[in-house]
Amino acid sequence: MASVALNSSGKLTSAAVGTWSCLWTSAVLSLKAFRAAPFLLALVIVPEFAQHVAEISLGMFDSREAAMAVANHPLRWAFGFAKIAGLVAAMLLTARFWATGSVRAALRMPLPDLGRLLIALALLFGSGAALEWLGSASGVPLIKGVVTAITWLSQAMLMVMVAGALLGDREGWRSNLVARIPTALLMLLVAAALFVPLQLLHGANHSWAFGQPAAVVWGLMLFDSLVVGLLASAVGAALFVTYRAGPTRDGWTRDPRW
Repeated sequence: MASVALNSSGKLTSAAVGTWSCLWTSAVLSLKAFRAAPFLLALVIVPEFAQHVAEISLGMFDSREAAMAVANHPLRWAFGFAKIAGLVAAMLLTARFWATGSVRAALRMPLPDLGRLLIALALLFGSGAALEWLGSASGVPLIKGVVTAITWLSQAMLMVMVAGALLGDREGWRSNLVARIPTALLMLLVAAALFVPLQLLHGANHSWAFGQPAAVVWGLMLFDSLVVGLLASAVGAALFVTYRAGPTRDGWTRDPRW
């Protein structure tokens, strides 16, 4: 696919405008998903709220001390593992939904694409765990810093592989991964710009709930479940939008202005 060339005099402007366009479009799609694909977001919203029900029954929000006492309770973690699985599934399937246009098509993934996705996910999580161990095993701050930088870049590049498999881009999946570093960096930037504030709000909801009346706690936890759904939707939208724009050193794969 031909790239949208960037003039030397307008590269910075094009990059800034394109990045903002990707960020704005991802934010809009993340909200639209609640109406367009609620079933996919329910994959994380339902287990998230179920975990909150368990937390409330354990008295977790009675006080900060109570929260610390039950933080590792087996019941809480049982729902926690389901929530994490639902979060990953919602992120990935939301990205695929925007590429295919329907929930049914998003769920029916061709076997070759599914195989590529599983390989990319195995590389993503496996390399991440290995690099994290390497960084923690070193007692030298400089080495830890270098390993952290390598981890972030390699994980971003592998996310490009994940997105390519999700969106069924077999040609792009086989392309030179190094040439897709601009896409990886854009994907990391846009996803982080949406993820971080929502994650902070997610944490704040728990802090606000401590010591509050039951009605307030239930309301906050219901709201928090929707926030986590939005978080999954935002990351999925970012994967789709930034991969579609596909910036390389030669320019945009597609004009990022929607």
